[in-house]
Amino acid sequence: MRTRGIHLAGVGVFLPPVQSTASAVERGLVPAETAAEYGLSGVTVAGRIPAPEMALAAAKEALEAGGTNAEDIGLLLYTGVWHQGPDGWGPQAYLQRHLLGDDLLAVEVRNGCNGVFSALELAAAYLTSVPEIRAALVTASDNFGTALLDRWRPGDGVSYLGDGAGAVVVTTGPGFAELRSICSATFSEMEEAHRCGVPLFPPGATAGAALDYGARGAAFQRKAEGDGSWVRLLLSHQRHNVACTERALAEAEVTAGDIDHVLIHGMPRQAAVSYLKVLGFSLPQSTWEFSRTIGHLGAGDHLVALHHLVSTGRLRAGDQVLLCGFSPGVTYKAAVLRILGTEPATTREA
Repeated sequence: MRTRGIHLAGVGVFLPPVQSTASAVERGLVPAETAAEYGLSGVTVAGRIPAPEMALAAAKEALEAGGTNAEDIGLLLYTGVWHQGPDGWGPQAYLQRHLLGDDLLAVEVRNGCNGVFSALELAAAYLTSVPEIRAALVTASDNFGTALLDRWRPGDGVSYLGDGAGAVVVTTGPGFAELRSICSATFSEMEEAHRCGVPLFPPGATAGAALDYGARGAAFQRKAEGDGSWVRLLLSHQRHNVACTERALAEAEVTAGDIDHVLIHGMPRQAAVSYLKVLGFSLPQSTWEFSRTIGHLGAGDHLVALHHLVSTGRLRAGDQVLLCGFSPGVTYKAAVLRILGTEPATTREA
């Protein structure tokens, strides 16, 4: 989707303290050889801080950074990938009660690790079609410290998981960055890759079943190799990924050579190298060196990485920033930002 006149006014984060990978190795939580292979130095761990509390803190910082009043927000989109609180309850209402009030549309968006992209896409369309609404708030938050998921062993090849939250104010008014494009693609033939070997009913969480993405992926690969579809699926997976990113670049009227920074999901080193190579970028062009220090934050990776670039002074007016990722579905997302200026930003820590 080509977007014009949609800006990011302020970005905020909440990051709890980091637990080092070295300490996890010492405690036997992760094998030393795997830690060395992944190249991840640590993950943020929130303890008993609920995800909605972290989202609230990040949202407050985003509003302050963007000079936006809570009453200016006409749309709230809350994203996350893990359980947010009591079943049958919506975390978006928590932010309404404690920050924004009731006179707005508030929705929880569930699109896996690509939730922020989908929220931005929805926010851009909403702000364009409802002129009297000038600003939207997008949040992403997760606390993975629960019994049904081991943050240090979420599955072979899957990044260690960190807790935290990010938030951004999307507006038709002034901002530090313009959203030039945001694109989506889906390769639903591979939706089984993230559930293979697990029944659709009853839901695993209701039966006390732990999540292991590695086991599911391995089962899917064995099945696809058995029926001869594995190579075709991998090639199609790459083509969808590349096509989505190329479309986002074209709609932003830039080329890969114009991109100054690439924001990606938290991944092990080799996975990040391979992912970026397919898209035509190198590891040093990306935010991997930052993400390796905090782990994979679910849907919040890109907002937290953007905040890092802003708060460390690495962005300059005129910079072109590519955000890209993929998640179960399989869905592919890409967006391009043009930096118009910089803003002060500080990280709220526990």
